Amino acid sequence: MTHRWLVDPDLHPDVPKGDDYELQELEAKLKEDFGGDEWRVWHHKSSGVPGTGVGAGYTKNESGRYVLSALVLIGDAITTDIVRRVPVVALENSINISHDTVREEVDKLPPLQRTPDMSPEEFSRLVARHYLTWARGVPHPAAAMAADAGAKLPTVHTWIREARLRGFLPPAKRGKSSR
Repeated sequence: MTHRWLVDPDLHPDVPKGDDYELQELEAKLKEDFGGDEWRVWHHKSSGVPGTGVGAGYTKNESGRYVLSALVLIGDAITTDIVRRVPVVALENSINISHDTVREEVDKLPPLQRTPDMSPEEFSRLVARHYLTWARGVPHPAAAMAADAGAKLPTVHTWIREARLRGFLPPAKRGKSSR
């Protein structure tokens, strides 16, 4: 699936008019203009921040993990409420998993979605497999699962709690993923 960043030529006269601006081209332009090791851009419909496009710049820290070092928000009016909605953990997780073997392992698992023929116990087992796989590579596996599955974080927390109650995951440790 190709994502595109829609650019309003009246607001951004330096961007070619007409067709959508390719995401990779915009990421390359941001890296050229602002530096950093990597940039990722999300269209306002897929950014996780309703009505706002998000561009995130990353640099690698001493341990080799990408950390957020720049943030670009584009919308009609950027308010403090919108800034609070920026999913910083999900943004960092998304870049780190795309450069990690965890992504390959997750892609081998069945999609994290409940099918009509799936029992609650089977779904809890699937949630546990996804959680344990994500926990090997990201500090907040629930956030990574939510971003990857296109689900809301509270929903994923409910799934994880159910998997714990069924005995498929160990008890949670506050502030840390169960590895």
